[in-house]
This record gives sequence, structure tokens and C-alpha cells, in this order.
Amino acid sequence: MPVVMQAEDIEFATEWSAQALKLMADQGVPPCPDNYAVWFRYVSGRCPELTQEIDERIKTSRPIDLDVTLDLQRRYFSDEKLTDVTLSTGNRLNTEVDQLLRIIEESVGNSTALGASVREASAGLSSGSSPSDVLKAVEAIVTASRKMEERSAELEEHLHTTKNELNELQQNLEKAHTEARTDGLTGINNRKAFDEAIDREIKTAHENSKPLCLIVGDIDHFKKFNDTFGHRTGDQVLRLVATCLKNGASPHHIVARYGGEEFAVIMPATDIRQAEIIANQIRETVQARELVKRSTGESLGRVTMSMGIALFRRGDSPSTLIERADQNLYMAKNAGRNRVITEMCEVSRAQALAG
Repeated sequence: MPVVMQAEDIEFATEWSAQALKLMADQGVPPCPDNYAVWFRYVSGRCPELTQEIDERIKTSRPIDLDVTLDLQRRYFSDEKLTDVTLSTGNRLNTEVDQLLRIIEESVGNSTALGASVREASAGLSSGSSPSDVLKAVEAIVTASRKMEERSAELEEHLHTTKNELNELQQNLEKAHTEARTDGLTGINNRKAFDEAIDREIKTAHENSKPLCLIVGDIDHFKKFNDTFGHRTGDQVLRLVATCLKNGASPHHIVARYGGEEFAVIMPATDIRQAEIIANQIRETVQARELVKRSTGESLGRVTMSMGIALFRRGDSPSTLIERADQNLYMAKNAGRNRVITEMCEVSRAQALAG
């Protein structure tokens, strides 16, 4: 059924469309469908995270090219994709269930018919029945049995096909669910997955009283690096850092791209000393990687990271834990960058505040 838009909806859509096209022209963004979809969503205000990121890019004069647009789509339009897949899966499941019910009903009907045929044939027989009468009764029972056998075979075949269909649908749903929570550029968890995980792990920490740490890390001078070498090279740096984080963290840790050049690691069942050791190992691994421009062999220098670590406290919410990790990250930045500061680093904290 087509969706009928109200006059007010049309008015808003027209206004948003005009605003989107104007902003695209102001920013020098080509009016292709992918760009238009992102800017229309931006002016509509329906995705606060997208609006915030574009506002920040405009404020800092960072270009929004097609690569950026596609990345924004992957990160902020994923829920729509998941919804589409879910709806499609639901429709296919309904069809499969309807077909199964129809065949089962027919099979039940055939079973009833078989029983009636057997009873009818048996009722017509007696000790005085002739061989011809017995033959007719047997033929009637055999005919009904064959029909039942045919429908049973059909049901078995359809059940096998349906099982394969359901397996495929399950795989598609799992794939869509994963894609909706994966950062398109780096391949690690995105902000949505992070938000879900931090909420889940804090609830678990409340229940089992085991330690929980959160690392928030930021690439030092990333904007300058981007402006100097270009966004494609900047994307390579983001992938490099994501790989170092993923390889350096323990298997049960949750690594995510928190936003822009900021990353996070949720560390269940990990005390703050262990978290600090792992964070420094990751930081040193990132620093040790010399970047080389593939096309020319030119050395692009090294990348460093600053990190802040917070330890879960009884009564913490996701926002309070994140806030303390952020505070320690800012202290690491103020203390000269390329370092890790935790809530236990009193000496480093004093140095950072003095700086």
C-alpha cells in the first residue's frame, strides 16, 4: 500500500530538501544520491549523532567528500538496513509457515481419509465375503495409503527445503545485526555496539562484583595529520590503530571506535593495573609503527595515542564511567600526550594539572 503523505509532511520534506541542496552547494558537495541522502538526514535532525559529526566537520573546515559520505551512511544508516532485512525476513517466514500449515492440514485430511477408507472397506467384509470383495477392499486401502504416502513425501521434502530457507534467513539476520554494529572503516565495533556493550557490562559488574575497566584513547594531532597527508592516509591511520587495539586487547575485551579518531576498550574482569599494562603495550605498538606512503615510499612519521582509564565503581552508570575515562584522557593530553593516565596515577595527575 502506498504511503500517503500529509500536507505538513510534504512541506517539511520540501523545506529540508531545499536546505540540504543549499548546504551541499555551500560546502562544495556534489548533488549525487548518496550525498543527498546524508545531507537530507542532517537537516531533518532525525539523527543527532550524524548532525553533531557534520557540525564538527563544518566547524573545523574538514571536507565531506564521497568517502566520508559513505562512511557516514555505513555508521548512521545501518539501523534502516537492519529494519529492511528484518521485515523481509518476516515476510518470508510468514510465507513458509503458511505453506507448511497448508500441507500439514492436507496431510491430516489425508490421514482422516485413510482411516475412513479402512473402516469403510472393513465394514463391508464378513465371513461370507467373496475373494472379489476382499480384493476390492484391499485395493481401496492401498489407493488411500498411496495418497497418504505421496503427501507425506511432499511434506518431508518441503520441510527439508524450509529448514534450508530458515538457516539462510538466520544467517542473513545475523549478518545484518553484525553489520549494524560494525564500523565500516575499521571493521571493529561501532558506537552503537559500544553503547550496548558498556550498558551490559556495567550491569554484569553490579551483579558479580568483578572489576571492570574502560579505556578511552585518542590519536594525537590527528587533524594535523589529516590536513598534511589527506583523508585517505588518515583512514589508513584509523585502520592501523584499530588493528593494534584489537590485537593488543584480550579476547574477552570489547574494542570499539567511539567516534572520529577516538577509540574505546571495555575490559570486563580486568583490574586497573592490568588495564594500564595492556594500554601501554598498545600505545607502544602504535608508536613503533612507522607509516610509509605506498605510492611513493615516503615516510609519514609515527602516530601516537593518549589514553585515559577509569575503574568501575559501585553505582556507576555508563555516563559516569565514560566521563571519568574522558577526564583521564584529557589529563594525558595536557601532560604532553603519548601516555596513559589512570585514576591511580596520582603523580601523573598532579603533573597534568600543573601543565
